[in-house]
Amino acid sequence: MRTAFMAYLTGSIEAVDFYCKAFNTISQNCFKASDDDNFYAHAEIVINGQTILGISEKSCYKTEFMNGNNMQFWVTFDDEESIAAAYNILKEQGEVHYPLASCEWCLLLVDVTDKYGVRWMLNVF
Repeated sequence: MRTAFMAYLTGSIEAVDFYCKAFNTISQNCFKASDDDNFYAHAEIVINGQTILGISEKSCYKTEFMNGNNMQFWVTFDDEESIAAAYNILKEQGEVHYPLASCEWCLLLVDVTDKYGVRWMLNVF
């Protein structure tokens, strides 16, 4: 079994580029509903060969999506350089809840909500 998460955002094309830069990775399966669209109906962020995040433009759905604090993406990194690079990008125009620092249960921890309203917990054990 594999797990991936979906994020419903405004500015999906920019968001995909933002997350690929933050995690030094690629996107795949990026589709627009029509050639004239300036957003993705669906796109995927792939890390180490595994899709971890799907992104869709909010306007593609009749559902009212609201940013909240009831869900957080948790990503464990293998090294300090990778977590620092991701943190420095994700915090741009975002809200830092816990800055890059050690804590009692891991070497480094970050808790940040990015500019798209997605909350991330990043760590290195």
